[in-house]
Amino acid sequence: MKLSRSIVSLITVVAFVATLASHAETIRYQARPGSKVKLNGTSTMHDWTVDSSIIGGYIEFDSNFPLDPSKPSSDLKVTPKVEVTIPVSSLKSGKSLMDEVMHDAMKMKNFTNITYNLKEMKPKERKAGDPLQFDTKGDLTVAGVKKEVGMVVTMEPVAPNKLKTTGSTTVKMTDFGIKPPAPAVGLGLIKTGDDVKIDFEWMTARKDEKKTASAQ
Repeated sequence: MKLSRSIVSLITVVAFVATLASHAETIRYQARPGSKVKLNGTSTMHDWTVDSSIIGGYIEFDSNFPLDPSKPSSDLKVTPKVEVTIPVSSLKSGKSLMDEVMHDAMKMKNFTNITYNLKEMKPKERKAGDPLQFDTKGDLTVAGVKKEVGMVVTMEPVAPNKLKTTGSTTVKMTDFGIKPPAPAVGLGLIKTGDDVKIDFEWMTARKDEKKTASAQ
């Protein structure tokens, strides 16, 4: 049985569109120096802060990803692949005893890294020229325990092929099986609050395609 010309034409168009989609360029932005993450908490003695300048990992998306702030918000059809790694040992308070207590509470000997994997990303409504903001959900793993966290993330192109990604969220230590420390030096009278606010600024740059090709 012969197919009509209209059906043949439709099949041809669908095949052409599918071919274009399959050849969408995959772009990877790799972590670069200049990042920072800060953990803020409370205790019965004083508020505390620890930070790190090491945020490893990458963001990977196709060439259609809406990165131009001069354009209005658009529907995001595919969530980018995002993997983040922060060495627990890089988190410092400036006080060696506090760092020791913190690293021990985070079970650093068995779980050396904090990791994050993006699961969902939706653009927030905005006008052309406003910052690129997204509602996100992802899995945060601390001390070997994985929990889903939500936060608003802002992406800002800071130079050709460079991105600054910022965000903030609050988590509870006990959600990750971490008992809020009560340092022995204070005879256990110093109590640490359960809530920890996480603020980050992550610098990434588009991976050099020539270097990638030569490495394969």
